[in-house]
Amino acid sequence: MPMDETGHDPLSTFQDVAFGNNVQVIGYSHIAIGPGTVVGDNSWLNVCDRSNGRRLVIGSKVCIGRNAMINAADGVEIGDFCLFAPRVYISDVDHEYEDVTLPIVTQGLRRHGILIVEENCWLGINTVLSGGLSVGRGSVVAANSVVLADVPPFSVVAGIPARVIKMYDPELMEWRRIRSAEDTVMVDGARERHPLPDRARYRAALHANSRIDRLPAVIAGRGQHLP
Repeated sequence: MPMDETGHDPLSTFQDVAFGNNVQVIGYSHIAIGPGTVVGDNSWLNVCDRSNGRRLVIGSKVCIGRNAMINAADGVEIGDFCLFAPRVYISDVDHEYEDVTLPIVTQGLRRHGILIVEENCWLGINTVLSGGLSVGRGSVVAANSVVLADVPPFSVVAGIPARVIKMYDPELMEWRRIRSAEDTVMVDGARERHPLPDRARYRAALHANSRIDRLPAVIAGRGQHLP
């Protein structure tokens, strides 16, 4: 069982959370993880500013896929019921690099502010979220996308950099393709006439509709198999 430098098992800090093999948690006293969440094999959770308070908050019933990297300085928040495929990278901070006479690793951090992934978002394999931004609730980020700006709630984004390709129309109760600015205006109008639920209402509805108390621990990996 992995221990920190004081001989403490850091993963015992997180009750009712399943961790895969070779998960590294740096700054665990500044991290909160909700019950029923799984963190897949070989993932890395890092708080690079450990001065005070919670810097990384992961909700309940979240699936962090294998080989994920989540890096927090000002703050990263991941809402309940989010689903991350393998090799997702999330960071609210970069390295400074302006002084070419110094090693980049010694030049300090470039902070971008809080990064939030709201409830029930699905991030595809190899996706990157970088900067102080928000991915709205109920949204999907397509595989291999790089998100550098805010994503509206209930949207699908794809590409490098990612752009909106679908939005949920609450008036028609269906997902509509976004091919032009006019398409966006039409969906925005429908959303004004039929407002989307805010985070609190959406979270409550997800928990009310959920049929699971926790995600199966086998999802985390650890070499476990199912028949």
